[in-house]
Amino acid sequence: MADSNLADKNLILVMGLTGSGKTFFINQLTGQGSLVEGHGLKSCTERCQIVETCIGNTEFVIMDCPGFDDTKRSDTEILKEIAEQLSAIRILGYNLKGIVYLHRITDNKMSGTAVRNLDLFTKLVGEDALSNVVLVTTMWGNVTDVEKANERDSELRDEYWGDMRRKGSTATRFDGTTASAEGIVSQLLGKRTVILKVQEQLVDQKMQLNQTAAGAFLEPTIHREEAQYRERLTELEKELQHEKNGNKRLEAKRSQRRNAAGLQQRMEDKEILKSKPGEEVETKLQKLKKGSQKFAIQSVQVLAAVCSIAFTVAGFLLV
Repeated sequence: MADSNLADKNLILVMGLTGSGKTFFINQLTGQGSLVEGHGLKSCTERCQIVETCIGNTEFVIMDCPGFDDTKRSDTEILKEIAEQLSAIRILGYNLKGIVYLHRITDNKMSGTAVRNLDLFTKLVGEDALSNVVLVTTMWGNVTDVEKANERDSELRDEYWGDMRRKGSTATRFDGTTASAEGIVSQLLGKRTVILKVQEQLVDQKMQLNQTAAGAFLEPTIHREEAQYRERLTELEKELQHEKNGNKRLEAKRSQRRNAAGLQQRMEDKEILKSKPGEEVETKLQKLKKGSQKFAIQSVQVLAAVCSIAFTVAGFLLV
């Protein structure tokens, strides 16, 4: 399965909600400007990005992944993309050392979206790989009330991250400096190589996405929302049959279009969950191998190509 040329290629993943500082974290490791940063809560990391860099003499690859709260794409679409990425990492034989999971300390409370994102993250990783996860609070430089921030930090560690920490994950703070980012990544570079639950399910067991723990977590919500959209569209159709007021009819038609788009997305999500990302990536890699004599030498570019992601070496764009 693995490419022998990748035996020394260590890899780190960076994940978290939109606006948690994933790209900024990586830029502190590689030099400002390697990746494009987002501002506010609009999704900037719409596709996974990959950077090859080093800490001292230790070379490694780091990947910046989109959060599951993307403003333009459904959670299912993002799961499919990350599933393809993780499948490629497994098939190519990278030494996945672990995941840096970022969370804004400036959030006043743990939102429903944040809790759901964390639940989905743990389904992707699996209990056996939690010891290769570092849970990191960010945005400490934006804190105005240190006491409240410390209380939120304690709540995160004890309540929301408590179970993960008991199973081996560690928690720390990122202060925005290069030294802090390097210290966090160095914790993972010293660990054993890990296989995530979703990698095992997709590549080794060749499961459909909806058969994996992560896919099964999303599926009930998709079915529930599909039913809600259908019910609302039926109601709107009845309203339009009887409503004579022009403004009310206009608003009903707008709502009809929104709900029709939502229904279409959920139907597409159901089809995505039937896919087999592991097998699809294997097919892509075989085609790339046949078409390139430099496949083994340019394995990082191959990873970028098969996942359709941007690839950078310490700030210099290659593909």
